[in-house]
Order: sequence, then C-alpha cells, then structure tokens
Amino acid sequence: MTRPSPYPRPDPRSGRRPYESRAVNGCLDVVLGLLLVLLEGLICAVAAIRLAFSRTDLDGPETTGPPPMDWTPALVLGGIAAAAGLFAVVLIRANWPRAGAIRLMAALLLCVVAVLVGHEDYGRSHPAPAPAPLYDPGRTGHQCLSGGDNRECLDSGG
Repeated sequence: MTRPSPYPRPDPRSGRRPYESRAVNGCLDVVLGLLLVLLEGLICAVAAIRLAFSRTDLDGPETTGPPPMDWTPALVLGGIAAAAGLFAVVLIRANWPRAGAIRLMAALLLCVVAVLVGHEDYGRSHPAPAPAPLYDPGRTGHQCLSGGDNRECLDSGG
C-alpha cells in the first residue's frame, strides 16, 4: 500500500517548470531596488549625523596628542553594508534579480565607504612624524647664510 506524496508532482501539460516562481515585472523590480537604496541612504545619513554629534565634545578637556582611533563609524557602516548585502541575496533568491543586483551594488559601495572612513580615522590617529630639518643648525641654532663654514658664522654673530 503506497501513500500519496504530500508534494504533488507538477502537471507537465500546464507549461510551468516545477520550481518556477511568478515572474516579476521588470519596472517594479527596478523601482523596488531604488527605493531600498534610498532607504539605506537615509539610514546611513542618520547614522552619520548621530556619530558626528557624538564625536564632538565641546566641554571636554583639550588633548595635545592625536585623537585615539575610533572604530565606531567604520563598524556601523560595515554593519549596514553587511545587512544590505544579506538582503540583496534574499531578494535575488526570491526572484527579484534587478532589485537584488541594485542592492548588492549599493552594499559594495557602502563597503568601500566604510574602508575609506576607517582609513581616514587611522590616518588622523597616527599622524606622520615631523620632517627633519634640511640643514645642520650647529650650536648657534641658525643657518649660516654667507656660504662659509660654521666658524665664520659664529664669529660674525649671525
């Protein structure tokens, strides 16, 4: 005695393939992708404004050295990019290929922005050392401009 399958076989006469899902209108697909990118841009703008206001400390003490490395902007933008990339994969698998592709390009662009923000903050917290003087000032602390040696400048007082 055989039981009927809970997953009925598709009827080959219907013209549909077994796992074919509904076709999505191309224009609607693109509009959805662009709307999601606009929403992502709004989220990034709000996050950037909040991070900018949290970094300004008007009443805090003055520091003489370079500021410490702050990973928060790079991590926030990277997290938003990861979520956008994951959502792009879900859209592509749900038969919204154009919306997923637009979303994936926006996620890649956001990854590049996150790396650039992290690189800029790293450069701010690790400044280049001051260049060494190009001349040997000697014991007097100034350069001899007459073209003579240091003894001549010491004798002349200038």
